[in-house]
Amino acid sequence: MVMKYLAIVGLSCFLAFFISHTIASAQEARQTITNAVTSADGQVTYSSPGAFNIETSLASWMDASRAREVLVKLYFPIINSAMAPATKFPVILFSHGLGGSREGGKRWAAHWASHGFVVVAMQHPGSDESLWKGIAARDITGSMKAGMTFANLGLRVGDVHFVIDEVFRRTAVGEAAFENADSKRLGMSGHSFGAQTTLSVVGQKPPLSDGKSGLDSRISTAVAFGPNARNKSNLARQFGDIKLPFFSITGSDDGSILDDGTRPEHRRLPYENMAAGQKYLAVFNGADHMVFGGHTLGQRRPETARDKGIQSGVMAGTLAFWNATLKHDAAAKRWIEQGGFQASMGSKDTFEQK
Repeated sequence: MVMKYLAIVGLSCFLAFFISHTIASAQEARQTITNAVTSADGQVTYSSPGAFNIETSLASWMDASRAREVLVKLYFPIINSAMAPATKFPVILFSHGLGGSREGGKRWAAHWASHGFVVVAMQHPGSDESLWKGIAARDITGSMKAGMTFANLGLRVGDVHFVIDEVFRRTAVGEAAFENADSKRLGMSGHSFGAQTTLSVVGQKPPLSDGKSGLDSRISTAVAFGPNARNKSNLARQFGDIKLPFFSITGSDDGSILDDGTRPEHRRLPYENMAAGQKYLAVFNGADHMVFGGHTLGQRRPETARDKGIQSGVMAGTLAFWNATLKHDAAAKRWIEQGGFQASMGSKDTFEQK
């Protein structure tokens, strides 16, 4: 039963990524973003790119204890001579969906980095693009099924623990991407299967009584794009121990993938069964599962004006959340909790908090 459940999870998450993903060049190594961060009245415009130029780099980190190579893409702000040398940036991790890569979430990552965060987008061997890349179309389904195992979820959780270890180590030795990082202010995020990974490392327990959490207590706050409760039993047990600030993001059309029975309301269940205290839920009207991946929609369908509006809302809400929880920005917290975020959303979008 557990294997069947995880198989459905895996294939659903893969399709969410594979149908929509356009592979970025493996040669991409650097990128610069510059823009204003304030509106005419001097208020922060959370959806606009930030004041920092950013740099990106690709790296391969070897987990010798597991003989496992984890590819990462790093996004980090560049400090110029006019800035205080003591500036330190919180760190955010991002986990892609099944069939994805370290290019997943790049829209979100670049936006966050431009506002003063170091972002580490990780790639999970065995549940990444290797499941379909270079494989004949007729064989892709079988390949995907081969990657749909409980073991792969466990490996993903292990990847997160390892990457956090590396962030701490590389920060301590002053590695270039982390020389201005504050590894003790650490956030976790992910889309689709990456949202499940995120839930697993912040305290979700399997529904069975003897199941164990993959909790990593070094994570202090989290964002999940398109989360779900695949198993509908013992929901309070599954999600009730998630105590840290948590932002769930979904859409009115964020439902079934491959006829797996998921309905949009199911993606509310993690939020509804978490303990109160800095828990937030945004539901964007008309948003499907793919628009939250943080990458171009690619072959699935043309990107619409509504997609761009949703993405703008996602960038605004998540940035304010990270500012509030990782930078302890009281103004950002007020903006989220006292109507600023809701006012920035569409008239049919909804926002809840507890």
